[in-house]
Amino acid sequence: MTTRTKDVVLADRFTKTSHAKPTSTIDPANNKLPKDLIVCIIGASRGIGAHIAYAYAQAGVSTIILAARESSAGQLAEVEKRVKELNPSVRAINIPVDITSSESVAALVKRIKNDVGKLDILVLNSGYSGPVVLRVEEGHPQDFQDVFDVNVQGTYLVAHHFIPLLRESNGAKTFIAVGSFAACINSGHIANTAYCISKFAQSRLIEFVSEQYGKEGILAVAVHPGAVLTEMADQTTPDSFRSYLTDDPGLCGAFCVWLSGEKRMWLNGRMISATWDVDELVQKKSDIEGQDLLKWGFRVGA
Repeated sequence: MTTRTKDVVLADRFTKTSHAKPTSTIDPANNKLPKDLIVCIIGASRGIGAHIAYAYAQAGVSTIILAARESSAGQLAEVEKRVKELNPSVRAINIPVDITSSESVAALVKRIKNDVGKLDILVLNSGYSGPVVLRVEEGHPQDFQDVFDVNVQGTYLVAHHFIPLLRESNGAKTFIAVGSFAACINSGHIANTAYCISKFAQSRLIEFVSEQYGKEGILAVAVHPGAVLTEMADQTTPDSFRSYLTDDPGLCGAFCVWLSGEKRMWLNGRMISATWDVDELVQKKSDIEGQDLLKWGFRVGA
């Protein structure tokens, strides 16, 4: 059996310092963004997605489009209310969307073009873990399909319909997918087959987006939000892992705001973590570019 350090361990330790909650460096209150910036957050009705919206509101953007499933309309309205409390000058719009439907995603883009005119930053937070299944002979095939419909097909549909709109942005042109270091896992007590493989595929899709549109100024990244006790995690996480779910739900939002403050094309196509210390991350810029780090590879030896 190989003694190679597991990918998820390497990912966790990429910076010597890690954080469970926003530091002053990435606190949205200390990272004001251009007042004309327009952001759309898909999967904004609760948990990490809601806190991403709160972070951008605190950072002072002009418009936040909040999108989620029709069944989450009540929760989305509460998030919109909180956004306006945090920043009375922000224009907040909530729109239903089903990212597993091409027609629904296309309708969301059309609504944004008609009502707002442009979009600078897209944050895709929607995700689905499904039941934890550790062996492919177990579970139900439809559960596997459902996870892929949201995490992979949904990411594709959002990219397919939103990239043309992002290309019209004057500068930001940023596509952020909330990914997961589950993509690095293939064994152990939380190696949920469908979720881990789907998050691997999602992050690989982000690499494709960066490769195809980077020359046009599109910045596409996958961001691991940390280990957060979200509603979905609370329903599916095994007891053996529950004690690790201690990261702040606002960490990812603060990190996304920091990421939006400067166009860092050297991160294009990469999987990065909201838990990493951003000062140390910036110090690794030359290594990341020179060795093309934080992407998937195929090992063939020396």
